[in-house]
Amino acid sequence: MVKKKTLREKHVLDSVSLPSDVEALQAEILRLKSELTKAEIKAEAYDEMINVAESELGISIRKKSGAKQ
Repeated sequence: MVKKKTLREKHVLDSVSLPSDVEALQAEILRLKSELTKAEIKAEAYDEMINVAESELGISIRKKSGAKQ
């Protein structure tokens, strides 16, 4: 009688037999981390630009909380 593989055993065998998938996922993680870092730097730069513009021009640029749209 042949023993059926459990779902966990199938998953373990799939991950062991497909190292290229693991490498692809690791590469994707690195790419996404890089994109996140760039997006965070960009957001910080925009925030600083608004701070400078508000202080130099003396006007409020940011939306007030609770303001009607």
